[in-house]
Amino acid sequence: MRPRPPLRVHAIYAVLDEVPLFRASVASIYPFVSGITVITAHDRDWMGAPRAASSLVATILARDVDPERKIDLIVTSEINEARARNRAMDYAAPRARSVRVVRQHDHDPGFAPPDYFLIVDADEIYEAADLQRLIAYVARDRRRVYRVPCVRYFKRWNYRIAGYEWAFAFVRADWRIRHIRGRRASFGRRALARLPGVPVTLRSALRGFVDIPPEVGVFHHGSYVGPRSRIEAKLGSFGHTHEVDPGWLTRVYDQWSVETTDFNPAFPGLFPSAERITTDALPVEIAGRAWPAEYLER
Repeated sequence: MRPRPPLRVHAIYAVLDEVPLFRASVASIYPFVSGITVITAHDRDWMGAPRAASSLVATILARDVDPERKIDLIVTSEINEARARNRAMDYAAPRARSVRVVRQHDHDPGFAPPDYFLIVDADEIYEAADLQRLIAYVARDRRRVYRVPCVRYFKRWNYRIAGYEWAFAFVRADWRIRHIRGRRASFGRRALARLPGVPVTLRSALRGFVDIPPEVGVFHHGSYVGPRSRIEAKLGSFGHTHEVDPGWLTRVYDQWSVETTDFNPAFPGLFPSAERITTDALPVEIAGRAWPAEYLER
């Protein structure tokens, strides 16, 4: 049997700003993806409200984060995160008739479609060895959708939240999102998947995705890392804004210490506790970067 060609993975970012995190995220995945599409509303937030124009666009166009010109940039008026990601995927994996054209000149390389998309946010960083193992895991069975566990951080990269959270990450190039970055199976299918004794393969089929075990690989999620101004802006514009406790920033965030428990702004139990991590214990993809103030303790 002829061996399958290497998996072509194309990254999809839907980003508003957060340039320091975006730079670190792109650097962590850049060698392992065939291309990257970034879609941004630039001067509007995800609620549709006007905002200061993002420096993200200038950062990408300067090309210092993109020496091999892998990044395509889309500036859009779209304010639905799921639809924005889908439109970026449609751009990166267009229908066949759109790319089946006459070769225009000797430098025209043609179009090679991706096999999978890596759905990634600006505040998500991968370790090189983990990402290689994750891609190999996906390449082995090539299921439609994979979730990857993430390690979460709070205030600084030095405060790691207990446990993992799974996020939709690797999706086949013909799959599209229903809500923010994923989908939910029907109540009946989820109930059947939870029954004792259901084989892992059947459970994955019922739920519509495969969960990759943490021992294969994780990513590092700096969702609540950085200065207070960043967190305040995030709470007012991201996809879970309507679920956030309006007093959380002053009552929980400002008073937070490593002894605080159940402190997620929308679903408190998702952040049960945290522990302090020394900088030299963090992966080099985080510890080795020159962060602005309030991201990392030196």
